[in-house]
Amino acid sequence: MLPALLAGAGILAVAALFIFGDSDEAKQADKDGQANAASASANAGSQPAAGVRARQVDGADKTARVQPKLNPRIANAIVTEGMAPTPNKPEVPESFPSKDAEIAYWEQELDKATAMLETRQRAQDRIPRKEQEIRETGTPEELADFERRKQIVANNLQRATDRVDEIEEKLVALRG
Repeated sequence: MLPALLAGAGILAVAALFIFGDSDEAKQADKDGQANAASASANAGSQPAAGVRARQVDGADKTARVQPKLNPRIANAIVTEGMAPTPNKPEVPESFPSKDAEIAYWEQELDKATAMLETRQRAQDRIPRKEQEIRETGTPEELADFERRKQIVANNLQRATDRVDEIEEKLVALRG
């Protein structure tokens, strides 16, 4: 009974340290907060009330995009592979058991490539409406960002079209 009680108390103590223990991030945030509070109070000429500190604020520039920290599996995701990381991308087999198996493989790849082409085409079809919307209500910076994105959409559509054409050529050659 006593060993179980001691083990339980030990587990609770470790859990409390993990939950309530000081972390490096909290110490760094506290140092940053103290530095900001000190500079704000020096400018104001008086010390802030207990528990009240100056807050960090974001700049007024709305054109800068936020770059959040992401899980590497999400950050490295490719549109064609969804959430899967790039290293686990299935490779093209170098040999097939039969010609029919190879044709079946490339037909599946053609289905995937066609679905991606349709997605890219829908994105291309949305561009005129979005461009009109930005020209009417947007700022010059938003228009410049849109022009850059428009070029990316066009490049993606061209790559998807090239991929479908490449697979269709392989299938025509295999079928003879």
